[in-house]
Amino acid sequence: MAETYSEIISITAPSSASEGEQVPISTQVVNVSAYSLLFRVDLYAVKDIYEVPTPEEEVGSFEVIIGSGQSQIISGVFIMPAWDANIVVKVYRLVDYWSFDTYATKVVSLVVAQDWMSIIVPVLALGLLAGLVLPMMKGAFK
Repeated sequence: MAETYSEIISITAPSSASEGEQVPISTQVVNVSAYSLLFRVDLYAVKDIYEVPTPEEEVGSFEVIIGSGQSQIISGVFIMPAWDANIVVKVYRLVDYWSFDTYATKVVSLVVAQDWMSIIVPVLALGLLAGLVLPMMKGAFK
């Protein structure tokens, strides 16, 4: 494996979120080289990590100079889609041109809201039915 100039120390994001919820994410990138370098950190929230991210899946792209041995925290926010979101962090370094350096991923799972009406309505209907039938049955056994 080729030598990298950076390491992604962490990706901070909730483990789950509801559809439409704003989801904050951040990543900490450290420069492990002996030089201060310009890095570009791309943040994505994608459905499939094996496909090229669409513009809608990009959370942000940030260029930052990180000194040797120093780290930088990059943050962004995305709106939770109707599926699990894969947070993808890609780091590029600039020497003469942008060159891919490293990446990391983390999953934010979709929380599906419980449809309580499908539970409450049948229970209420059974209660109402029992309230009507039981008094009639009492009269039948006199």
